[in-house]
Amino acid sequence: AHREGEHGHFHTFLREKGMPEDCRPVPQSEADFMKERDDKLSHLIAISMNQVGFPTRLFTTNRWITADNWYQADDVIKMLDRFDMDLAYPSLPVNIWFTAMLQLFRSDIEALLKARDQAVRDWQAKHPDETVYEDRGLEITSTQDISVEKQIKGVQRALKAA
Repeated sequence: AHREGEHGHFHTFLREKGMPEDCRPVPQSEADFMKERDDKLSHLIAISMNQVGFPTRLFTTNRWITADNWYQADDVIKMLDRFDMDLAYPSLPVNIWFTAMLQLFRSDIEALLKARDQAVRDWQAKHPDETVYEDRGLEITSTQDISVEKQIKGVQRALKAA
Protein backbone atom coordinates (compact mmCIF):
# COMPACT_ATOMS: atom_id res chain seq x y z
CA ALA A 1 0.00 0.00 0.00
CA HIS A 2 1.30 3.40 -0.96
CA ARG A 3 -1.75 5.56 -0.39
CA GLU A 4 -3.85 6.58 2.56
CA GLY A 5 -7.06 4.56 2.87
CA GLU A 6 -5.67 1.71 0.79
CA HIS A 7 -4.77 -1.70 2.19
CA GLY A 8 -2.96 -2.60 -1.00
CA HIS A 9 -3.37 -2.84 -4.74
CA PHE A 10 -2.83 -5.15 -7.68
CA HIS A 11 -1.32 -4.26 -11.04
CA THR A 12 -2.47 -6.08 -14.16
CA PHE A 13 -0.27 -6.60 -17.21
CA LEU A 14 -0.30 -8.25 -20.60
CA ARG A 15 2.86 -9.67 -22.12
CA GLU A 16 3.83 -9.17 -25.75
CA LYS A 17 2.96 -12.78 -26.68
CA GLY A 18 -0.69 -12.14 -25.81
CA MET A 19 -1.00 -8.77 -27.55
CA PRO A 20 -2.67 -8.11 -30.89
CA GLU A 21 0.00 -8.11 -33.62
CA ASP A 22 -0.61 -4.47 -34.57
CA CYS A 23 0.15 -3.11 -31.07
CA ARG A 24 3.51 -1.34 -30.79
CA PRO A 25 4.96 0.61 -27.88
CA VAL A 26 5.57 4.32 -28.37
CA PRO A 27 9.16 5.60 -28.53
CA GLN A 28 10.27 6.00 -24.93
CA SER A 29 13.10 5.85 -22.47
CA GLU A 30 13.98 2.52 -20.87
CA ALA A 31 15.39 1.60 -17.51
CA ASP A 32 18.37 -0.76 -17.76
CA PHE A 33 16.48 -3.71 -16.28
CA MET A 34 13.79 -3.35 -18.95
CA LYS A 35 16.42 -4.26 -21.56
CA GLU A 36 17.07 -7.52 -19.71
CA ARG A 37 13.53 -8.79 -20.36
CA ASP A 38 12.98 -11.02 -23.34
CA ASP A 39 9.62 -9.46 -24.14
CA LYS A 40 7.57 -6.32 -23.79
CA LEU A 41 4.67 -5.86 -21.42
CA SER A 42 1.89 -3.36 -20.96
CA HIS A 43 0.34 -2.22 -17.72
CA LEU A 44 -3.43 -2.39 -18.08
CA ILE A 45 -4.96 -1.15 -14.83
CA ALA A 46 -4.35 -1.24 -11.09
CA ILE A 47 -7.02 -2.21 -8.57
CA SER A 48 -6.92 -0.73 -5.04
CA MET A 49 -8.27 -2.78 -2.16
CA ASN A 50 -9.57 -1.72 1.25
CA GLN A 51 -8.86 -3.30 4.66
CA VAL A 52 -11.56 -5.96 4.27
CA GLY A 53 -10.53 -6.99 0.77
CA PHE A 54 -13.01 -5.11 -1.40
CA PRO A 55 -11.87 -3.31 -4.55
CA THR A 56 -12.38 0.42 -4.11
CA ARG A 57 -10.56 2.17 -6.92
CA LEU A 58 -9.10 1.69 -10.38
CA PHE A 59 -6.06 3.68 -11.44
CA THR A 60 -3.40 4.01 -14.10
CA THR A 61 0.23 4.94 -13.56
CA ASN A 62 3.10 6.56 -15.35
CA ARG A 63 5.52 4.16 -17.02
CA TRP A 64 8.33 4.52 -14.48
CA ILE A 65 6.10 3.05 -11.74
CA THR A 66 5.72 -0.37 -13.33
CA ALA A 67 8.65 -0.42 -15.80
CA ASP A 68 6.35 -1.56 -18.56
CA ASN A 69 6.44 -0.49 -22.16
CA TRP A 70 4.11 2.39 -22.94
CA TYR A 71 1.35 1.70 -25.42
CA GLN A 72 -1.24 4.27 -26.50
CA ALA A 73 -4.67 3.89 -24.92
CA ASP A 74 -6.25 2.56 -28.12
CA ASP A 75 -3.74 -0.30 -28.19
CA VAL A 76 -4.18 -1.06 -24.48
CA ILE A 77 -7.96 -1.10 -24.99
CA LYS A 78 -7.47 -3.75 -27.70
CA MET A 79 -5.38 -5.74 -25.22
CA LEU A 80 -8.19 -5.89 -22.66
CA ASP A 81 -9.97 -8.61 -24.66
CA ARG A 82 -6.87 -10.76 -24.39
CA PHE A 83 -6.50 -10.54 -20.61
CA ASP A 84 -7.55 -13.95 -19.28
CA MET A 85 -5.99 -15.31 -16.13
CA ASP A 86 -7.08 -18.94 -16.12
CA LEU A 87 -4.05 -20.48 -14.44
CA ALA A 88 -4.56 -22.69 -11.39
CA TYR A 89 -1.43 -21.29 -9.69
CA PRO A 90 -1.21 -19.48 -7.38
CA SER A 91 -5.00 -19.29 -7.01
CA LEU A 92 -7.54 -20.09 -9.70
CA PRO A 93 -10.41 -18.23 -7.96
CA VAL A 94 -8.30 -15.08 -7.61
CA ASN A 95 -7.12 -15.32 -11.21
CA ILE A 96 -10.72 -15.66 -12.41
CA TRP A 97 -11.66 -12.66 -10.23
CA PHE A 98 -9.02 -10.49 -11.95
CA THR A 99 -10.37 -11.41 -15.38
CA ALA A 100 -13.94 -10.71 -14.25
CA MET A 101 -12.97 -7.32 -12.78
CA LEU A 102 -11.52 -6.18 -16.09
CA GLN A 103 -14.68 -7.32 -17.86
CA LEU A 104 -17.10 -5.82 -15.33
CA PHE A 105 -15.38 -2.43 -15.39
CA ARG A 106 -14.39 -2.48 -19.07
CA SER A 107 -15.97 0.87 -20.01
CA ASP A 108 -14.49 2.55 -16.93
CA ILE A 109 -11.05 1.15 -17.73
CA GLU A 110 -11.28 2.41 -21.30
CA ALA A 111 -12.11 5.91 -20.03
CA LEU A 112 -9.24 5.76 -17.51
CA LEU A 113 -6.78 4.75 -20.23
CA LYS A 114 -7.84 7.67 -22.42
CA ALA A 115 -7.58 10.01 -19.41
CA ARG A 116 -4.12 8.55 -18.71
CA ASP A 117 -2.91 9.48 -22.19
CA GLN A 118 -4.37 12.98 -21.86
CA ALA A 119 -2.68 13.42 -18.46
CA VAL A 120 0.67 12.45 -20.02
CA ARG A 121 0.17 14.86 -22.93
CA ASP A 122 -0.81 17.67 -20.54
CA TRP A 123 2.18 16.94 -18.27
CA GLN A 124 4.59 16.92 -21.22
CA ALA A 125 3.21 20.26 -22.45
CA LYS A 126 3.81 21.81 -19.02
CA HIS A 127 7.25 20.16 -18.59
CA PRO A 128 8.76 20.16 -22.11
CA ASP A 129 12.31 19.62 -20.88
CA GLU A 130 11.46 16.45 -18.93
CA THR A 131 11.13 12.89 -20.15
CA VAL A 132 7.48 12.43 -19.27
CA TYR A 133 7.61 8.64 -18.76
CA GLU A 134 10.46 9.04 -16.25
CA ASP A 135 9.20 12.17 -14.48
CA ARG A 136 8.78 11.30 -10.79
CA GLY A 137 6.40 14.22 -10.43
CA LEU A 138 3.78 12.28 -12.42
CA GLU A 139 2.83 9.04 -10.71
CA ILE A 140 -0.92 8.39 -10.91
CA THR A 141 -2.27 9.39 -14.32
CA SER A 142 -5.98 8.64 -13.80
CA THR A 143 -8.15 7.24 -11.03
CA GLN A 144 -11.76 6.33 -10.32
CA ASP A 145 -13.54 5.06 -7.23
CA ILE A 146 -15.53 1.89 -7.87
CA SER A 147 -18.17 -0.29 -6.26
CA VAL A 148 -18.66 -3.85 -7.49
CA GLU A 149 -22.16 -3.91 -6.00
CA LYS A 150 -23.22 -0.72 -7.81
CA GLN A 151 -21.64 -1.89 -11.06
CA ILE A 152 -23.48 -5.22 -10.94
CA LYS A 153 -26.77 -3.45 -10.21
CA GLY A 154 -26.13 -1.19 -13.21
CA VAL A 155 -25.50 -4.22 -15.42
CA GLN A 156 -28.71 -5.86 -14.14
CA ARG A 157 -30.71 -2.69 -14.92
CA ALA A 158 -29.23 -2.54 -18.41
CA LEU A 159 -30.06 -6.20 -19.05
CA LYS A 160 -33.65 -5.69 -17.89
CA ALA A 161 -34.00 -2.65 -20.13
CA ALA A 162 -32.67 -4.60 -23.11
